[in-house]
Amino acid sequence: MSDLDRASIETRLEEEWRSLEAVVDALSAEELQQPGVVEDWSVKDLLGHMAFWANKAAGDLALARSGRANEIEVPFIPNAEGSGGENVTDDWNAREAAARKGKSLKDVMQEWEDSFQTAQAALKASPPEVLEQEVRGWSMLVRFREDTYNHYKEHAEQIGEWKRNLETTEA
Repeated sequence: MSDLDRASIETRLEEEWRSLEAVVDALSAEELQQPGVVEDWSVKDLLGHMAFWANKAAGDLALARSGRANEIEVPFIPNAEGSGGENVTDDWNAREAAARKGKSLKDVMQEWEDSFQTAQAALKASPPEVLEQEVRGWSMLVRFREDTYNHYKEHAEQIGEWKRNLETTEA
């Protein structure tokens, strides 16, 4: 991985974060807590969800950097034959949503903001050989990308669409 590639990854992380942040900043506290953005989740719920995955991405990079990639947990449990398995992503998401249910909007927003800083620092601290390391079928870079900036983009689009629909309904 060249320095140019690293720079483009860091730039993409920053850009998708800023886009998401702009969408979130345009919402009122009431809107941030209104359910129905993605199924019964509010923006607040989505922020906690993204914080979990960004923190996981950072933690996974730390494990890989310390030579402990075998300790990385993934939400897919392969069967004994290796030809399929069980995806428990929804279970993880439900567990994390329940863990944050009683938290204040302020606390969840702080966790979300901190998770970006943590992920950004973990990326910068990870040498190319760590990012290129394959763990359970995906490179660490692909894992990081999916759990951070692709995730930010996905949910920014969903929040934006929800807000547009809300405005048309209220008009």
